[in-house]
Amino acid sequence: MSALDHVIVALDNMNKNQIFEFLQKADNKIPTIKIGLEQFCNYGQDFVFEIREKHKLNIFLDLKLHDIPNTVHKAIASLNGLPLELLTIHLTGGARMIEEALIAARENLAGTKIIGVTYLTSLDQSDFKQLWGFEEEQIKGQFQRLIKLALDQSLHGIVCSPLELDWVKEIENAHDNNVLKVCPGIRFAHEIGKNQHDQKRVMTPTEAMDKGADYLVMGRSLTQCEDLVSGLKNLFSV
Repeated sequence: MSALDHVIVALDNMNKNQIFEFLQKADNKIPTIKIGLEQFCNYGQDFVFEIREKHKLNIFLDLKLHDIPNTVHKAIASLNGLPLELLTIHLTGGARMIEEALIAARENLAGTKIIGVTYLTSLDQSDFKQLWGFEEEQIKGQFQRLIKLALDQSLHGIVCSPLELDWVKEIENAHDNNVLKVCPGIRFAHEIGKNQHDQKRVMTPTEAMDKGADYLVMGRSLTQCEDLVSGLKNLFSV
């Protein structure tokens, strides 16, 4: 497995023409791409098939499903036959919702891994306080409850900020179990503190991999890179 096999390129903030121009430029250098809610709402299931047919890429469909269990089950069932490597749900939907998601995936999406989103990387301490009343010292415990839920439900993986990877490792070690760790909020070193866009909890590719990330999700850092080949070569250089 090469270093680039750990990289997922997020195609957010791009229209269909821009996406195919980028994929042509990438020339299959990156094996996995992420299609988010915006693109899926705009272009639908046919778009997923079109990308797979033209570029033979692994596809991460990032819908972050979060609803009552029956609705999530039916939503996943509606994706029957899509060539997906990964599909996201929200862990805060609870155990029953997670269970129904896994059942629907087994029945309709052979080989697709269901990945549970913990807390969005756009949130910081002030957001946690406003939304759930978490004091700073409570965040770790609340986060680890979600990780334990993912392990208890035998989810394939989780989505978390790279800053929480040490907390994930503690729960994995305590339960002698582990999950795939997919980390957005990845930026080149020169971008941190400057070009983070809506991401608040970020880390460099090398730092995140050293902490145990299995997959790194990177969007504009690569899709808007002037020299993509150079950018890919420099991913893990610092």
